[in-house]
Amino acid sequence: MMESLRIPVMPTKSERVAAALGALPGGAAGLRRAAGGRALGLAPVFMLHRVLPDPALCYDPEMVVSTARLEQFLDWLCGNYEVAPLLQLQARLRQAGPRARPLCALTFDDGWVDTYRHAFPRLRRLRLPATVFLPVAFIGSERHFWQERLWASLRRWPAEEAAERGVAAAARFPWCPPLAAEEFTFDRLRRRLTQRGSAEAEAFVEALCDEEDAPEPAERAFMNWEEVAEMRSAGISFGSHTVEHTLLSWAPPGDAARELAHSRQDLELRLGAPVREISYPWGGMSPFTRQQAEQAGFSCAVTTQPGLVNAGTDPLRLPRIALSEAQLGGRQRRGQWDPAPLHLHLGRGRRRPPPTAPAAPTRRLQIGFLVDNPEAWGDPPEGHLGGSELQLLRLIEALNPAYFQAELYFLRPPASGLPTNLPWPAYGARSTSRGRLATIARLRRLLRRHRPDVVQSLFVDGTFLGVPAAWLAGVPAVLCARRNAGYWKRWFHHPALRVINRMANAWQVNSPVIYQMLEHQEGVPADAVEIIPNWIDLERFRPATPAERTAARADLGLGGCDFVAVCVANYSPVKDLARLVAAAEILRDKLPVLRILLVGDGPERERLERAVAAGGAGALVRLEGTSDEVVKYLAAADVGVLTSSSEGCSNAVLEYMAAGLPTVLSDIGANRALAGESFFAVGDGAGLARELQALAADPALRAQRGAENRRRAEAYGGNAFRALVQGHFLRVAARRDSAAASGKLDRRNQRGLQ
Repeated sequence: MMESLRIPVMPTKSERVAAALGALPGGAAGLRRAAGGRALGLAPVFMLHRVLPDPALCYDPEMVVSTARLEQFLDWLCGNYEVAPLLQLQARLRQAGPRARPLCALTFDDGWVDTYRHAFPRLRRLRLPATVFLPVAFIGSERHFWQERLWASLRRWPAEEAAERGVAAAARFPWCPPLAAEEFTFDRLRRRLTQRGSAEAEAFVEALCDEEDAPEPAERAFMNWEEVAEMRSAGISFGSHTVEHTLLSWAPPGDAARELAHSRQDLELRLGAPVREISYPWGGMSPFTRQQAEQAGFSCAVTTQPGLVNAGTDPLRLPRIALSEAQLGGRQRRGQWDPAPLHLHLGRGRRRPPPTAPAAPTRRLQIGFLVDNPEAWGDPPEGHLGGSELQLLRLIEALNPAYFQAELYFLRPPASGLPTNLPWPAYGARSTSRGRLATIARLRRLLRRHRPDVVQSLFVDGTFLGVPAAWLAGVPAVLCARRNAGYWKRWFHHPALRVINRMANAWQVNSPVIYQMLEHQEGVPADAVEIIPNWIDLERFRPATPAERTAARADLGLGGCDFVAVCVANYSPVKDLARLVAAAEILRDKLPVLRILLVGDGPERERLERAVAAGGAGALVRLEGTSDEVVKYLAAADVGVLTSSSEGCSNAVLEYMAAGLPTVLSDIGANRALAGESFFAVGDGAGLARELQALAADPALRAQRGAENRRRAEAYGGNAFRALVQGHFLRVAARRDSAAASGKLDRRNQRGLQ
């Protein structure tokens, strides 16, 4: 099988450029000088991964070198450099006195078994020191990295089958946007998954490649501990590559700190010796990673950033020079290996300034949330918040306060003053004017005073007033959250949103429907949008026991044989509750045991009361009003219903699903993204009646769909939500830092970073 997975290795751009320069008169000597071979105060740390007789068998040609090329490189290295152990490199650079050759260090990431089989014998023969970085949980196991499993599977499947499987896998993950068929190639899917947390990438590949279809590995991928011990006895050093090869950039910072600390502890127990070196997987670092590595007891850390090391380089952010067939080149000069491509890469690395140690500890990431509705956040907020306001609260609560500082910025401070019992700082600017421009101006002053790293809008005013204020204040990252499908939009909103969207760096949505709306209707770049689905309390909302169901029905005055449909919704036009009244009229004689409970309140209450009375459905429909006991209503219910004409990610539907209820929902994209069955056309009371009647007649079907809904709901709560939120804000901050590094921030944003 593996022979069929060979990747043809083509000459790279670097090889072609180096070959062209080397062919010029004096070109080879110029490349050697540019590489800094005589600069004794600079030292490259060479980074290798896989060493294979046939490099075309590796899933990534940028991380493999052939055994023949490694042999040539090591022979060249012995003639041009003095190879030092990584831990000693900077101390040796600081030593005074003459040195015949420049220093360098050798490192190997991942602990591949081919490092032992193919690199180690050559290192031992030449007596060269090297450091190998081990992902502890993979050593001595039969596991494979998710990238390798993904590569092997996608190359075996026809494109149509890969796309079909991929669409089915993506539907299982609320954070995953709709993917087109062309997305299901290895390169594109890997690129997308490396922008997610490691646990999310692993779970996606597990869903895509089930056990039956997983590639049969020809052999194990990683060393075992006996091989590690043999290499140690021959002078090879070992460092950490975390426990689970975790991408630290997007991991919740608390989890990342534990990964770093546990990896060192586990490795020291295995080796029986101190471990002070670490390689960050993929070179990924969050704003907190360096400090966490230091706190975990590491004194030396390498990245994947290109560059050379000097005596003053930050020892916990050492750059490296990547080596592969591409960097080492494939040309021969006079029958010998031509190092011109490597000289080219060394020259590029030499031009990069090495990172220096920070002057102060990393502070928490400061995130300002714009609040439109001040009264909802009065003392105390719990119990007053509903819908999107409640989701905002859950979003804030998911942030680890040791690493994230949440702040509330009120566009209009409450008349009674700012809340005093919130666990986060709250700010609001006083103003005698209620005009929109005055609101923007005072909010701008407030944001410039407190200088948050990220500002997130949520509601309409937060978008149209808060986003311009944050942009004018020079906030480095402006995050525009959109949590409904835009039922409020009028014609004049569209050109305004085109302008507003140019002021934002990132967007947060809660369903694939809004993701597509932003991309197709408003021209927002898809790679700047993330889906953060609504949170659900899986402990509070759970399937009721028979005793709980009986008690709930007794409290609500319902009979044991009643067929109870519950709808939790505001009495507002967009919820279209008149459809439920119409369905009740149709079913009055066909299903007399039907009881429809409307839990909520709002401006449509009087109209609904008149409709119930006029249609003669009073015995079937009850307007319950607002209740803090939604759990009781769901315990009593046989089915959950939602009739909305527009939704983002409905809290009510998630509550139905978590409670193990079957659902009957209006056929809109947001509802289909949540549940899998029983839809009726928007505004179709007869269709709603048919779905209710079908479920009433089939208890087994209700039980089956309720169990499936509970399974789906479990993706929307618990630790998965916490990890999703923290990774999201780390990515937003990284977009800001990336834009700053590339010079794409305007002067306002640059000022915010100072």
